[in-house]
Amino acid sequence: MTRLRWRILGPLEAERDGRPLALGPHKQRVVLALLLCNANRTVSVGTLRDALWDDSPPRTAAKNIQVYVSALRRLAGGANGIVHSPPGYLLRVEPDHLDLLRFHELARAGRAALRDGDPAAAGDLLGRAVRTWRGPALPELATVPAVASAAARLREHYLAAYEDWAETMLRLGRHTHVVEEIGELARRHPFRERLRHAQLLALHRCGRRAEALAQFDMMRQRLARDLGLPPSPVLARLYEAMLAGAESAAGAEPAVPVSLPRDLPHLSGREREVRTLLDLLRTAAAGTVVAVSGPAGVGKTGLVTHCAHRLAARFPDGRILLGLRGADGRPRPVPELIDELLARLAPGAGGTDRAASLRRVTAGRRLLVIADDAASEAQARALLSAVEDGVVVITGRRHLAALDAWFLPVERLSDEAARELLVRLIGAERVAAEPDTARRIVAACDGLPLLLRTVGAKLAGLTHLSLARYAERLTDPRRLRTELAAGDLDRRLASWIGDLDPAEREALDRLVTAGEAFTAGEVCARLGTDPLGAEALLERLVQAHLVRVDVDQRQDDEVTAHEVTAHDAEREARYRLPSPVRAFALLRDLPLAGGGLLLGGPGGALFGGSGGALFGGSGALLGGPGALLGGLGGAQEPGEQRGEQDDDRAL
Repeated sequence: MTRLRWRILGPLEAERDGRPLALGPHKQRVVLALLLCNANRTVSVGTLRDALWDDSPPRTAAKNIQVYVSALRRLAGGANGIVHSPPGYLLRVEPDHLDLLRFHELARAGRAALRDGDPAAAGDLLGRAVRTWRGPALPELATVPAVASAAARLREHYLAAYEDWAETMLRLGRHTHVVEEIGELARRHPFRERLRHAQLLALHRCGRRAEALAQFDMMRQRLARDLGLPPSPVLARLYEAMLAGAESAAGAEPAVPVSLPRDLPHLSGREREVRTLLDLLRTAAAGTVVAVSGPAGVGKTGLVTHCAHRLAARFPDGRILLGLRGADGRPRPVPELIDELLARLAPGAGGTDRAASLRRVTAGRRLLVIADDAASEAQARALLSAVEDGVVVITGRRHLAALDAWFLPVERLSDEAARELLVRLIGAERVAAEPDTARRIVAACDGLPLLLRTVGAKLAGLTHLSLARYAERLTDPRRLRTELAAGDLDRRLASWIGDLDPAEREALDRLVTAGEAFTAGEVCARLGTDPLGAEALLERLVQAHLVRVDVDQRQDDEVTAHEVTAHDAEREARYRLPSPVRAFALLRDLPLAGGGLLLGGPGGALFGGSGGALFGGSGALLGGPGALLGGLGGAQEPGEQRGEQDDDRAL
């Protein structure tokens, strides 16, 4: 069998049956390099065009790319072929045929062995992963910005795998294996803390104490000169241990900041999302951003936290959850967020430019930051600009489409997964005794795990209460609103609606009285706008997860924002407000705990009230006396502590 192998972890090379292949002219090699860097993923024609000609492509650019691809197809052939995959091309290749895929396969297996408590196997696998590299990736194409950027991402993967290998070797007592080759790498990357830590520890354990102390001093001077920072507490402790002559230098196991909510070991109906997020984070390069979106109470924070608890080896420099809202549900100022991160990562860090200080502190660190419950893309971007090399997962109730990120939508639970959760909460016997009623309860909870858990916890404590009697409460909007308050979901709905712009709030206000379901045409009439304007507003509300789309004849009535269309081929799509949203908005005068009203009150209510309300006066949410979400009553209660402001982890 003919065997074709590609190599990009070093100069670009290919061989068939052990014989090198000629890869053609420079531009053809650029196309090949980009396809291999994104093996088994589509590379758009636009990306190839920009890489080849920057801002001035010739009129024949598309034809030229076709010529390069045709030549590469003849070269590749067989199972490793290049296929057309709109909007570009995809190179299909197996891990054994491309060194990059083999590297990732070995590195993943090594980290899995570490998690399973087998450092010997981990050291072997990680060492083999590191040895797949023949030098810097694609050095002959470094003048092409797109290739240079891809090579820089690959370098981050290599450094992370090397640090894992070095720490594993030290853990096994094989310091001589580390000390022989780590010096040059540490000199080329002087600000990578894990690399420096492994180098100093290896030197010390090999009896080269004076050299280790000298390396620390040089590093300290360079940090002060170039970054204005002292060595980290971890490195400082190692230095003190070396000065004291501690034989093993106890700093081998550095303490790292970990600030995560408790883990939920089982997430009903989230197997696909867990797999996807773990795969993304395990292979994420420095600076990667993942945006996780979904409605309040759907379990975004729980999903991300569940994955973060399983990634200690991948992020040895820290895993931190940072709440982006205050106890009142309003967005926290970005300088306050930066100060909190600095306090957790580098207590006492100086400098008047706090964002620059955070960039220096996070440079070269394998750190996971969960930015929880973003209010807007602007808030998220401002925070991201201050985190240099960390991987950041941002959760939000709105799809944050303008971010340069990987996107993971978290949809409501399917009926089957929601029923499974209810069974776990109240027992299989009660559900089996009243199956139809159990389905009604699941439907009323709208696939939101937080509401399901609230309902399930109440039923678990009321064993005398039949499911049928309890289901009647959930079909009554007033009593459903009481359940929302018990589960803290109505407080989240309040800040959720508060994130809308005025036009979106006005549209939602009018849709509440339109009935449970409505068409885009009916929305046109209610809003007094044209079809395109109505469609745009509806799409924004769908992106905010406040409106859902139902289309007859579809098996699954749940669609994501990008699937929304105003009409399908034969009939008009129907939209509806999820039952918790509608119950919350309709019953503005339902008292909360403490006797106040969440949505109305004179002077200082969150969304309405006479004189000085946030979004209108005279008791109006949107302006005008007697508007839907206004009313008289007490102001909102202060709320809970910041650490609990988006307890979506209660899946």
